[in-house]
Amino acid sequence: MRQNAPQTYDGAAVRKAAGGAVYVAPDPVPEGAEIWFFTRHGGVSEPPYASLNVSGKVGDDPEAVAENLSVIREAIGGRSSAWVRQVAGEEVVRVGGAGFAGEADALVTSEEDLCLAVAVADCVPVALVGELEVGMVHSGWRGTLAGIAGKAARQMEDPALRAYVGPCIRECCYEVSEELAQDFARRFGSEVVSGRNLSLPAAIGVDLARSGVEEVHDLGLCTGCRPDQFYSHRKQGPLTGRSLAAVAKVVR
Repeated sequence: MRQNAPQTYDGAAVRKAAGGAVYVAPDPVPEGAEIWFFTRHGGVSEPPYASLNVSGKVGDDPEAVAENLSVIREAIGGRSSAWVRQVAGEEVVRVGGAGFAGEADALVTSEEDLCLAVAVADCVPVALVGELEVGMVHSGWRGTLAGIAGKAARQMEDPALRAYVGPCIRECCYEVSEELAQDFARRFGSEVVSGRNLSLPAAIGVDLARSGVEEVHDLGLCTGCRPDQFYSHRKQGPLTGRSLAAVAKVVR
């Protein structure tokens, strides 16, 4: 895949694929994997879905969504993908091939060059990379409270996992009810909340550490602060798109 020279900041690089899709990736690239956190740029959807929306369930033109998915296939090097119907739960599925893998919010695989994909617009995409397997997690507040990232890590047959937390809504932009803030503080510690503002990445970090993941890389990007770069359901309302996050196990 041909790429422009990356713009880098705080352990992340912004890259533009040959087909035009713009994505954020860890910098340096993790050994044994490729990770893509796609932005909203490089597709063909019209406002308010402009432009790389991957969801056909938000009111966008189906032909535009199909073209956007084609652009993304080029960006990921033509690799096959596996995906799920996300239900804001805690189910983890192990996949051995491409295609629809059922209802769940996390996927793991040991297959090489198989992309695991989730769609996000404020929820937290977490890529898990090990020597033998990779995983991709979609973690909203429900999944985070249920510990889905840690559950996925525990189900992976790999003792040396690294986690990569992608663009998501963060404490600066995410005010929740007092009751929910207290629920998170009880489960993950008071440091994950500030008043009624909730840090999902901090809670996920605690969950992963409890599950034995010692290396967690947070790209630090907030979808709420940068709706010009990412889709944000909270900042833009229901008429917004979804971005794709994907990981693949590769041999270089």
